[in-house]
Amino acid sequence: MPALSNDSLYRRLRVALSEGTEFHTPANAIHPAEFSVPGFGNVRAYLFTVTPDRSAPGARPPGEFKIQLIIEGQTRGERGALELRDAYTALLGFSPDFGVFVGWEARLYSTFGYSANVQVREPLLVEARNNGWAVAQPRPIRGSTEVRVAFAAGNLLLYLRASRQADKRELTGAWREAFMLSKAPGYQAEELPSRPRDLDVYVQRERQRLNATRLSRDSKFAPRVKEQFDYSCAVCAVQLEIVEAAHIIPVNDSRSSDDVWNGLSLCPSHHTLFDARRFIVGPNLKIVVDDDAVAFLKESGRASGIELLTSFQGQEIRPPQFWKTSQKLQQRMQEALIYTHSLTGIE
Repeated sequence: MPALSNDSLYRRLRVALSEGTEFHTPANAIHPAEFSVPGFGNVRAYLFTVTPDRSAPGARPPGEFKIQLIIEGQTRGERGALELRDAYTALLGFSPDFGVFVGWEARLYSTFGYSANVQVREPLLVEARNNGWAVAQPRPIRGSTEVRVAFAAGNLLLYLRASRQADKRELTGAWREAFMLSKAPGYQAEELPSRPRDLDVYVQRERQRLNATRLSRDSKFAPRVKEQFDYSCAVCAVQLEIVEAAHIIPVNDSRSSDDVWNGLSLCPSHHTLFDARRFIVGPNLKIVVDDDAVAFLKESGRASGIELLTSFQGQEIRPPQFWKTSQKLQQRMQEALIYTHSLTGIE
């Protein structure tokens, strides 16, 4: 299966980190990349491309994606090992299909075979694309359990902090699941329960509250945004009562807002493509397509309909009504577009 180049993955990692991050490894080193983050410390990140699992039919459950563990210097038939000392170690994947990162528990991969598969289910990637933060239920692995988290680029540092806290507290299984749910950005969770028997109820309740909060936000946000764009897709101009409101800065980013300046009216196809960061919109309202993602789709034989992206490269979207009437709202929207672009690594 094709993968993004090391340069592309490195670029996406770098822009997702806070300003002032200092890398100690070369610009295309991602297996691992070592860097220091202000206010956090030293990190060693192993970063891979998340790709669809194309195992033989029946070999794996449908809808699985994976990374393949091959680290620098490892040869076929040789076992590899993640270095876990002297820095906080993170095992990460980036999905060009969904435009999100995935974090696994690095401690569980201290050793592994050549090109070992590490899976994640598609619904987790979809949830992270739509909401910016998604936590999977624990799964049994290597005599322990693992909780995988998928998240938008803007939440990478939040993930690193939460994951390190969970490791220090030796949280595993349902305790780790509950803890990572409680760290969802833009959301105030209840305190974790003190008794194990209360965990299942806590997790179920927090998942329901998270979903209800997002639905409530969208019900207030969508009508105002769609009205600004005359109920048409800002990219392709389709109406037909199918357009949706997309957040420019994702809902689970600390800078997100439900004000109209943070919204685009998009048809379902362009909404999904925008949330997956297959394209972004510049502050001049021109569309910029992720050429790396397009190449990845073509190489993996999944580019039918790619004209939905490529035919709009460089074109201007339809501006919202306030674009010419409110300099303040125009400026806020441009700032949101610049911020979103800065997190993607799209050139």
